[in-house]
Amino acid sequence: MFYDLNIALPDAAGKPNGHLSSVEWARVAQTIEQAQEFGYSIVALNQTVQGRLVPEHLAVWKSAPAFKDAVLSWERKTGTRTSEGATGRVPRGKIRILRRVTAVISDAAHGHSLSNSSPTASEYDVVAVQPVSEKILLAACSSAWDAVDLVTLDMGARWGFFAKHKMVGQALANGLSLEIAYRPALVDATTRQQWVSNAAGVVRATRGRGLVWTSGAHQALDLRTPYDIANLGEALQLNGDLSKRALGTNARAVLMHAFTRADTLRAVAAVRRPPTGGEAEREAKRSRTDGS
Repeated sequence: MFYDLNIALPDAAGKPNGHLSSVEWARVAQTIEQAQEFGYSIVALNQTVQGRLVPEHLAVWKSAPAFKDAVLSWERKTGTRTSEGATGRVPRGKIRILRRVTAVISDAAHGHSLSNSSPTASEYDVVAVQPVSEKILLAACSSAWDAVDLVTLDMGARWGFFAKHKMVGQALANGLSLEIAYRPALVDATTRQQWVSNAAGVVRATRGRGLVWTSGAHQALDLRTPYDIANLGEALQLNGDLSKRALGTNARAVLMHAFTRADTLRAVAAVRRPPTGGEAEREAKRSRTDGS
Protein backbone atom coordinates (compact mmCIF):
# COMPACT_ATOMS: atom_id res chain seq x y z
CA MET A 1 0.00 0.00 0.00
CA PHE A 2 1.36 3.41 -1.01
CA TYR A 3 0.80 6.70 0.80
CA ASP A 4 1.15 10.36 -0.14
CA LEU A 5 0.83 12.38 3.05
CA ASN A 6 1.19 15.77 1.39
CA ILE A 7 -1.23 16.97 -1.26
CA ALA A 8 -1.10 20.72 -0.72
CA LEU A 9 -4.19 22.84 -0.25
CA PRO A 10 -4.09 26.41 -1.65
CA ASP A 11 -2.61 29.11 0.58
CA ALA A 12 -6.07 30.49 1.43
CA ALA A 13 -6.79 27.30 3.39
CA GLY A 14 -4.07 28.22 5.88
CA LYS A 15 -5.80 31.36 7.12
CA PRO A 16 -8.14 31.35 10.13
CA ASN A 17 -11.72 30.91 8.86
CA GLY A 18 -10.20 30.25 5.45
CA HIS A 19 -12.38 29.30 2.49
CA LEU A 20 -11.67 27.61 -0.82
CA SER A 21 -13.72 28.21 -3.94
CA SER A 22 -15.38 25.40 -5.88
CA VAL A 23 -12.69 25.81 -8.56
CA GLU A 24 -9.91 25.34 -5.99
CA TRP A 25 -11.60 22.28 -4.51
CA ALA A 26 -12.06 20.87 -8.03
CA ARG A 27 -8.30 21.17 -8.61
CA VAL A 28 -7.69 19.31 -5.34
CA ALA A 29 -10.16 16.61 -6.44
CA GLN A 30 -8.32 16.16 -9.75
CA THR A 31 -5.06 15.68 -7.86
CA ILE A 32 -6.65 13.06 -5.61
CA GLU A 33 -8.07 11.19 -8.61
CA GLN A 34 -4.62 11.19 -10.24
CA ALA A 35 -3.07 9.87 -7.03
CA GLN A 36 -5.56 7.01 -7.02
CA GLU A 37 -4.77 6.19 -10.66
CA PHE A 38 -1.06 6.08 -9.76
CA GLY A 39 -1.74 3.47 -7.09
CA TYR A 40 -1.86 5.51 -3.89
CA SER A 41 -4.38 4.17 -1.37
CA ILE A 42 -4.13 6.84 1.32
CA VAL A 43 -3.45 10.56 0.84
CA ALA A 44 -3.42 13.53 3.20
CA LEU A 45 -4.57 17.02 2.28
CA ASN A 46 -2.02 19.41 3.74
CA GLN A 47 -3.13 22.71 5.26
CA THR A 48 -0.11 24.95 5.89
CA VAL A 49 -0.52 27.57 8.61
CA GLN A 50 1.88 30.28 9.68
CA GLY A 51 2.67 30.29 13.39
CA ARG A 52 0.11 29.36 16.01
CA LEU A 53 -2.61 26.78 15.23
CA VAL A 54 -6.05 28.06 16.30
CA PRO A 55 -9.58 26.55 16.19
CA GLU A 56 -10.55 28.85 13.32
CA HIS A 57 -8.15 26.95 11.05
CA LEU A 58 -10.60 24.03 11.04
CA ALA A 59 -13.32 26.06 9.29
CA VAL A 60 -12.06 25.35 5.77
CA TRP A 61 -12.76 21.61 6.06
CA LYS A 62 -16.52 22.16 6.30
CA SER A 63 -16.52 23.41 2.71
CA ALA A 64 -14.85 20.28 1.31
CA PRO A 65 -16.89 18.56 -1.43
CA ALA A 66 -17.79 14.88 -1.67
CA PHE A 67 -14.72 13.50 -3.42
CA LYS A 68 -15.22 10.69 -5.92
CA ASP A 69 -14.58 7.13 -4.63
CA ALA A 70 -13.18 8.55 -1.39
CA VAL A 71 -13.49 7.76 2.30
CA LEU A 72 -12.94 10.86 4.43
CA SER A 73 -11.44 10.82 7.91
CA TRP A 74 -13.77 13.64 8.98
CA GLU A 75 -17.46 14.49 8.83
CA ARG A 76 -18.10 17.06 6.11
CA LYS A 77 -21.04 18.69 7.93
CA THR A 78 -19.32 19.19 11.27
CA GLY A 79 -15.64 19.10 10.29
CA THR A 80 -14.86 16.71 13.18
CA ARG A 81 -12.86 13.48 12.92
CA THR A 82 -14.71 10.21 12.52
CA SER A 83 -14.17 7.36 14.97
CA GLU A 84 -12.13 5.46 12.36
CA GLY A 85 -9.95 8.45 11.51
CA ALA A 86 -6.80 7.50 9.62
CA THR A 87 -6.68 3.86 10.66
CA GLY A 88 -9.87 2.46 9.19
CA ARG A 89 -9.89 -0.11 6.41
CA VAL A 90 -9.77 1.25 2.86
CA PRO A 91 -12.54 -0.43 0.81
CA ARG A 92 -11.58 -1.89 -2.55
CA GLY A 93 -11.64 0.74 -5.30
CA LYS A 94 -11.64 3.61 -2.80
CA ILE A 95 -9.02 6.07 -1.57
CA ARG A 96 -8.83 7.29 2.02
CA ILE A 97 -8.37 11.05 2.47
CA LEU A 98 -6.82 12.38 5.67
CA ARG A 99 -6.36 15.84 7.12
CA ARG A 100 -2.88 17.14 7.78
CA VAL A 101 -1.74 20.47 9.19
CA THR A 102 1.78 21.84 8.83
CA ALA A 103 2.67 24.70 11.15
CA VAL A 104 5.52 26.90 9.93
CA ILE A 105 7.18 27.91 13.20
CA SER A 106 9.61 30.78 13.65
CA ASP A 107 8.75 31.53 17.31
CA ALA A 108 9.00 28.67 19.80
CA ALA A 109 6.04 30.07 21.74
CA HIS A 110 3.78 29.28 18.78
CA GLY A 111 4.78 25.63 18.96
CA HIS A 112 2.79 25.15 22.16
CA SER A 113 -0.39 25.01 20.06
CA LEU A 114 0.96 21.68 18.75
CA SER A 115 0.35 19.73 21.95
CA ASN A 116 -1.94 16.84 22.78
CA SER A 117 -3.82 19.12 25.14
CA SER A 118 -4.93 21.17 22.11
CA PRO A 119 -8.39 20.08 20.86
CA THR A 120 -7.55 21.69 17.51
CA ALA A 121 -4.38 19.68 16.93
CA SER A 122 -6.26 16.51 17.91
CA GLU A 123 -8.66 16.97 15.00
CA TYR A 124 -5.90 16.36 12.44
CA ASP A 125 -4.77 12.92 11.34
CA VAL A 126 -1.20 14.16 10.82
CA VAL A 127 0.47 17.11 12.54
CA ALA A 128 3.70 18.38 11.00
CA VAL A 129 6.05 21.19 11.95
CA GLN A 130 8.25 23.17 9.56
CA PRO A 131 11.03 24.89 11.50
CA VAL A 132 12.60 27.99 9.98
CA SER A 133 15.71 27.99 12.17
CA GLU A 134 18.10 25.49 13.75
CA LYS A 135 16.80 26.42 17.21
CA ILE A 136 13.23 25.54 16.23
CA LEU A 137 14.41 22.36 14.49
CA LEU A 138 16.16 21.27 17.69
CA ALA A 139 12.98 21.89 19.69
CA ALA A 140 10.93 19.88 17.17
CA CYS A 141 13.37 16.96 17.17
CA SER A 142 13.40 16.86 20.97
CA SER A 143 9.59 16.44 21.03
CA ALA A 144 9.03 19.78 22.74
CA TRP A 145 5.54 19.70 21.15
CA ASP A 146 4.00 16.27 21.70
CA ALA A 147 1.29 16.43 19.01
CA VAL A 148 3.89 16.54 16.22
CA ASP A 149 4.20 13.41 14.06
CA LEU A 150 6.35 14.67 11.21
CA VAL A 151 9.20 17.14 10.78
CA THR A 152 9.43 18.82 7.40
CA LEU A 153 11.65 21.46 5.84
CA ASP A 154 11.31 23.66 2.76
CA MET A 155 13.23 21.43 0.36
CA GLY A 156 13.52 24.09 -2.34
CA ALA A 157 15.02 26.84 -0.17
CA ARG A 158 18.43 27.49 1.36
CA TRP A 159 18.11 26.77 5.08
CA GLY A 160 21.11 28.48 6.62
CA PHE A 161 21.67 25.43 8.86
CA PHE A 162 22.24 21.69 8.50
CA ALA A 163 20.12 18.68 9.40
CA LYS A 164 22.67 17.09 11.74
CA HIS A 165 22.73 13.36 12.35
CA LYS A 166 22.65 13.70 16.15
CA MET A 167 19.69 16.06 16.03
CA VAL A 168 17.78 13.92 13.53
CA GLY A 169 18.63 10.81 15.53
CA GLN A 170 16.93 12.38 18.52
CA ALA A 171 13.77 12.90 16.44
CA LEU A 172 13.80 9.27 15.27
CA ALA A 173 14.30 8.06 18.84
CA ASN A 174 11.22 10.06 19.83
CA GLY A 175 9.14 8.32 17.16
CA LEU A 176 9.08 11.23 14.73
CA SER A 177 9.64 10.96 10.97
CA LEU A 178 11.27 13.31 8.48
CA GLU A 179 9.71 14.28 5.18
CA ILE A 180 11.18 14.84 1.74
CA ALA A 181 8.64 16.44 -0.62
CA TYR A 182 9.73 16.04 -4.24
CA ARG A 183 7.70 18.80 -5.93
CA PRO A 184 10.55 21.40 -5.67
CA ALA A 185 12.66 19.07 -7.83
CA LEU A 186 10.18 19.66 -10.67
CA VAL A 187 10.04 23.47 -10.57
CA ASP A 188 13.19 24.75 -12.33
CA ALA A 189 16.92 24.05 -12.57
CA THR A 190 17.94 26.36 -9.70
CA THR A 191 15.32 25.01 -7.30
CA ARG A 192 16.13 21.46 -8.37
CA GLN A 193 19.80 21.97 -7.53
CA GLN A 194 18.89 23.27 -4.07
CA TRP A 195 16.46 20.36 -3.60
CA VAL A 196 19.16 17.81 -4.40
CA SER A 197 21.50 19.40 -1.86
CA ASN A 198 18.83 19.53 0.86
CA ALA A 199 17.40 16.08 0.17
CA ALA A 200 20.86 14.49 0.13
CA GLY A 201 21.54 16.11 3.50
CA VAL A 202 18.35 14.65 4.98
CA VAL A 203 19.16 11.21 3.56
CA ARG A 204 22.64 11.34 5.09
CA ALA A 205 21.30 12.49 8.46
CA THR A 206 18.57 9.82 8.63
CA ARG A 207 20.50 7.09 6.78
CA GLY A 208 17.14 6.28 5.27
CA ARG A 209 15.47 5.54 8.61
CA GLY A 210 12.18 7.27 9.45
CA LEU A 211 12.19 8.94 6.04
CA VAL A 212 8.89 9.68 4.27
CA TRP A 213 8.53 10.58 0.60
CA THR A 214 5.64 12.93 -0.26
CA SER A 215 4.71 14.92 -3.33
CA GLY A 216 3.74 18.32 -1.95
CA ALA A 217 1.61 18.41 -5.12
CA HIS A 218 -0.33 21.58 -5.93
CA GLN A 219 -1.94 19.99 -8.97
CA ALA A 220 -2.25 16.62 -10.67
CA LEU A 221 0.76 17.29 -12.92
CA ASP A 222 3.02 17.45 -9.85
CA LEU A 223 2.41 13.79 -8.97
CA ARG A 224 4.72 10.90 -9.85
CA THR A 225 4.18 7.16 -9.52
CA PRO A 226 5.68 5.31 -6.54
CA TYR A 227 8.15 3.62 -8.87
CA ASP A 228 9.31 6.97 -10.27
CA ILE A 229 9.97 8.10 -6.69
CA ALA A 230 12.01 4.97 -5.99
CA ASN A 231 14.19 5.86 -9.00
CA LEU A 232 14.51 9.42 -7.73
CA GLY A 233 15.78 8.04 -4.43
CA GLU A 234 18.63 6.29 -6.22
CA ALA A 235 19.90 9.71 -7.34
CA LEU A 236 20.26 10.51 -3.62
CA GLN A 237 22.05 7.21 -2.96
CA LEU A 238 18.94 5.86 -1.27
CA ASN A 239 18.49 2.24 -2.29
CA GLY A 240 15.23 0.97 -3.75
CA ASP A 241 14.12 -0.87 -0.61
CA LEU A 242 14.49 2.23 1.59
CA SER A 243 12.67 4.36 -1.01
CA LYS A 244 9.74 1.93 -1.04
CA ARG A 245 9.64 1.97 2.75
CA ALA A 246 9.49 5.78 2.64
CA LEU A 247 6.30 5.48 0.55
CA GLY A 248 4.79 2.62 2.52
CA THR A 249 5.98 1.29 5.88
CA ASN A 250 7.44 4.59 7.11
CA ALA A 251 4.36 6.57 6.07
CA ARG A 252 2.16 4.10 7.92
CA ALA A 253 4.38 4.56 10.97
CA VAL A 254 3.53 8.28 10.88
CA LEU A 255 -0.18 7.44 11.03
CA MET A 256 0.34 4.94 13.85
CA HIS A 257 2.31 7.57 15.79
CA ALA A 258 -0.57 9.98 15.26
CA PHE A 259 -3.10 7.35 16.37
CA THR A 260 -1.08 6.60 19.49
CA ARG A 261 -0.85 10.20 20.61
CA ALA A 262 -4.44 11.13 19.69
CA ASP A 263 -6.56 8.01 20.29
CA THR A 264 -4.85 6.08 23.06
CA LEU A 265 -4.38 6.68 26.76
CA ARG A 266 -0.64 6.78 27.43
CA ALA A 267 -0.12 4.55 24.38
CA VAL A 268 -1.79 1.60 26.15
CA ALA A 269 -5.57 1.67 25.80
CA ALA A 270 -7.33 2.83 22.65
CA VAL A 271 -10.01 5.43 23.24
CA ARG A 272 -12.78 5.17 20.64
CA ARG A 273 -14.37 8.47 19.71
CA PRO A 274 -18.17 8.53 19.90
CA PRO A 275 -19.75 8.61 16.42
CA THR A 276 -21.05 11.98 15.28
CA GLY A 277 -23.38 13.29 12.61
CA GLY A 278 -23.87 11.06 9.60
CA GLU A 279 -21.58 8.46 11.10
CA ALA A 280 -23.99 7.97 14.03
CA GLU A 281 -26.89 7.55 11.61
CA ARG A 282 -25.00 4.86 9.67
CA GLU A 283 -24.18 2.96 12.87
CA ALA A 284 -27.80 3.11 13.96
CA LYS A 285 -28.93 1.66 10.62
CA ARG A 286 -26.38 -1.15 10.90
CA SER A 287 -27.60 -1.94 14.43
CA ARG A 288 -31.24 -2.15 13.27
CA THR A 289 -30.21 -4.39 10.38
CA ASP A 290 -28.23 -6.71 12.66
CA GLY A 291 -31.12 -6.94 15.07
CA SER A 292 -33.70 -7.84 12.45
